[in-house]
Amino acid sequence: MNAPTYDRTRVGELCVITSAVLFGLMPLFAKIAAEHGSNAYTSALGRFFFGSVFLLAVLAFRRDAPFRVSWRQLLKILPLSVLYAVTPVLLFASYDYMDSGLATALHFTFPVMVILFSALFFHVRPNGRQMICAVLGTVGVSQFTGGEAEGATGLFLAVASGATYAMYIVLLGRSSLASLPVLTMAFWLSLMASAEIAAVAAWKGALTFALDNTAWGAILALAIFATALALALFQEGLSRCGAVRASLLSTFEPLTGVGIGWLVFSEELTPRTAAGILCVLLASVLLLLPVPLPRMIRGRFPAVRRINS
Repeated sequence: MNAPTYDRTRVGELCVITSAVLFGLMPLFAKIAAEHGSNAYTSALGRFFFGSVFLLAVLAFRRDAPFRVSWRQLLKILPLSVLYAVTPVLLFASYDYMDSGLATALHFTFPVMVILFSALFFHVRPNGRQMICAVLGTVGVSQFTGGEAEGATGLFLAVASGATYAMYIVLLGRSSLASLPVLTMAFWLSLMASAEIAAVAAWKGALTFALDNTAWGAILALAIFATALALALFQEGLSRCGAVRASLLSTFEPLTGVGIGWLVFSEELTPRTAAGILCVLLASVLLLLPVPLPRMIRGRFPAVRRINS
């Protein structure tokens, strides 16, 4: 890896980690909104709509990123927006059936799904380092669970949210939309996702707007921090370091939730949680540092095609 490529990858990794920290605020704000009258559809709609408004204001202020896109580009954004819109609806709905920690752990099977989908649909196999990091990250996140699921519905919703997000990452990483500025792409993605959620929720009669100021504040926080800024940073990072690496580094997201619970709400940091944090950090360090793997491990997981490793 030459110096410019190495620097580009490192900047991408930093963008993904920062976006993961911002995305990690999502369960907190979603829970606050739900406790004050919101539901999965209203929170998801507000998240994307107000996020697109914020991005539009940034685009208008900067004036250096084009607002318009072609019809061909819109058609390419459409399937991505559907996947991106469905993901939070499924995840927020799963909170009604299980503890948010368990739902988050199930959602974060998506790095493994990214590897699986890449192999199944695009014949791209991971290398040994990525496989080890995926296992460590999955095991680590599984230690953050603290609740029980009420039947199979919550389990299905949480896992399905991981699957839709994994497909979104894979398709985004392989799309030809990299030429679009990050803010432009994030705006149209958020706007189209909000329109899709609004249409489905209106058809089902699932929207509610009888919310207090706390709920609206939480939804605005979701829109600005856990949508507009996080989405733009993730897209920039993914374009620089690749789909698999970006998905693996996204395990910093549940770490944020654990940290907020410990620092803000004085939740107990159990040995099990500490072990999970150690696994996630170990996976991230192994992925980030250019440390050669033992020859035996390399032989067990040969890289048929390297994915920005």
